[in-house]
Amino acid sequence: MEKARQARDSVGGYPARRTALDSVRARISFKSHPSIPANSEGLMRKFFHPKSLTIVGVSASPGNLGRNIYHNMMTFGYRGPLYLVSPKGGEYKGNHIYTSIEELPETPELAVVLTPAATVPGLVTACGEKGIKNLVIESGGFTELDRSKADLEKQILEAAQRYGIRFIGPNCIGVICTQSGVAAPFPVLARPAPPGGVSIVAQSGGVGLTYLHNCAQAGIGISKFASVGNKLNINEQDLLAYLIEDPETKVILLYLESVVAGREIADLIASSPKPVVVHKSNISPQSNAIAQSHTAALANDDSVVEAALKQAGAIRAHTVTECLDILRGLTLPRAKGKRLVVISRSGGHAVVAADAVSRRGLELPPLPREFLDKVKKHVRASVIRLQNPLDLGDLFDFKVNITILEEALALKTTDAVVVIHGYRGKAEAEDSRNFIKKAGELCQKYNKPVGLCLLVEPEELAKVKEITTLPLFAAAEEAVNALARCRLPDPLPQLELPPQAETPDWGRIRRTLGAAQPDGNLELPESLILAASAGIPVAPFMVALNPDEAGFIARELGFPVVIKAVGISHKTEHKGVALNLRTQEEVVEAASLMFDNLGLKRMVVMSQIPGDTEVIVGCKNDPSFGPIALLGLGGVTAEALKDVSLGLAPVSPGQAGYMMDSLKGSVLLKGFRGKPAINRPALAHVVCRVSELAARLPEVAELDLNPVITGPGGSVAVDARVVVKKWN
Repeated sequence: MEKARQARDSVGGYPARRTALDSVRARISFKSHPSIPANSEGLMRKFFHPKSLTIVGVSASPGNLGRNIYHNMMTFGYRGPLYLVSPKGGEYKGNHIYTSIEELPETPELAVVLTPAATVPGLVTACGEKGIKNLVIESGGFTELDRSKADLEKQILEAAQRYGIRFIGPNCIGVICTQSGVAAPFPVLARPAPPGGVSIVAQSGGVGLTYLHNCAQAGIGISKFASVGNKLNINEQDLLAYLIEDPETKVILLYLESVVAGREIADLIASSPKPVVVHKSNISPQSNAIAQSHTAALANDDSVVEAALKQAGAIRAHTVTECLDILRGLTLPRAKGKRLVVISRSGGHAVVAADAVSRRGLELPPLPREFLDKVKKHVRASVIRLQNPLDLGDLFDFKVNITILEEALALKTTDAVVVIHGYRGKAEAEDSRNFIKKAGELCQKYNKPVGLCLLVEPEELAKVKEITTLPLFAAAEEAVNALARCRLPDPLPQLELPPQAETPDWGRIRRTLGAAQPDGNLELPESLILAASAGIPVAPFMVALNPDEAGFIARELGFPVVIKAVGISHKTEHKGVALNLRTQEEVVEAASLMFDNLGLKRMVVMSQIPGDTEVIVGCKNDPSFGPIALLGLGGVTAEALKDVSLGLAPVSPGQAGYMMDSLKGSVLLKGFRGKPAINRPALAHVVCRVSELAARLPEVAELDLNPVITGPGGSVAVDARVVVKKWN
């Protein structure tokens, strides 16, 4: 791929300007111009279904990459008028090469540009003068290699704005549409991807081409492909929006290395009636600033991506192999639940499948007695394992295999079936192929997925692929994983907020934010006031300016009380908290030590709330996904446990319930070893109010309520920290 990029420095007969290679991808501040016309379905369609097109940069020179684009167009069967352009002119494959865009006999609907970077702004202008509105700019040599090339990108954007042009690129691999025959990548494509319903949008052209190749090998049909490159104009969300409406696309695959417009992408995915698979790579932790709060430390970049994609309904893959299994699984009906029946000819493979079921959080429900009685009529019960997984290793009547499979699919307690089938030689081949073909028919009849793990020789595998529509998996765990990843998401818990919940006082909240310190932090009293103003239950408290005043306040609040230092983070480590103070004398003594040792000007005296289940509720403003809500096991162990669940704010009560259930320690909230379950609606109320505050007030950069004491009687915040965004 690197050699291909270097070759693009001298293509199409255009003069090249050599630049030093720089592996650092630079960002520029004008990624897309606001004045460029908005998307329309017709305009986007011309990238994939142009009635005519031109390839700018084709020459007769050996090694010219523009010729590869022409070759791919012919291989994929493009039949519209196709014009070649290069300043030296000439002929290629019997096609006249025009010396300029102006000479073209008509206005093509799409121009594919592969010329040195320095020539591209002028060519965009020439396309605009000709009336061409859609461009794919594959040329490299811009800010992906050298930040000083930002001016070239700016010139391209200005020309596009001037003529109302939309373009993909620069520095991209190109586009493909198997239905129209458009195939614009500059690497030679060895074999066409089979037509189908999967459309791919990739930030990396190289990884995108790997997906094309692997899909072709796996028999996964492709509809469209686009590599976004530097995405100066058309970006992944533009393409995603188009593909959601595209009738030829049934499944969308996004390969992302970075997420800039995360909230927009999540909203689009949530609106899609089609499955969206996201392979997000580049997940190693990176940060340019030290987190100021627990929430910022716990809500790292990839955890936000994971939560956002899950909330939007995307299916996330972490590897190319996993993604291909998911794509194969999506050719089947999607399971409506977790209940799986495994039917195997091998006891060992049945055990492997059962392990995979457990790892993926699926269930192997007991098989009904009526079902087992039917099986007993056909097999020797002393050999067959009459349980789930069902071991049919002793059964050689394939008509009975079909009957058992149909009976399993017909069960109301079955959401999906995994069949593990293996054979050798010709003796069972014909009967097995009939069984496999019938399995595909039963899958459609009952609208339930059948994950078929086929253990045969490569030659036999090729023959089976010709007679079945079922995807074929090479291992039991692959089939289980695919069905698990592709099943429909569980419905959100049904939760209603407490009817007595107070309405937020937004005016008071905004006034409180004005009390932030120069570093953006609100001190503890103001943070607690802000939480209470948002309608969040807060433990009764007052502020003391000296030890004696702390004693009087404690007597007024009633014992026991807690005293907390003001102006100190992580108060436990600095001995800025004193708990369970039961007399006025104890309060004065503890407050005196704290004022003297920490140099305090004030402290908070608070009623001590009984209960021992502590959670953290917080929010942060993510640069890509916007406001994020966080719920986790809290208190001083919050960062050590890192047991958190995130959601895009504002969250619904049902989403708050899902966040509770997603915690590894969720059993502690449901009642554990004699402890009663917490009041879930009360905690959901706190999560929803924090998320609403984050969504409505972008100036709140971070907020911690840690801990929130939660139990059967409700949830009460006893500590708070707020960081206000410092506007430049």
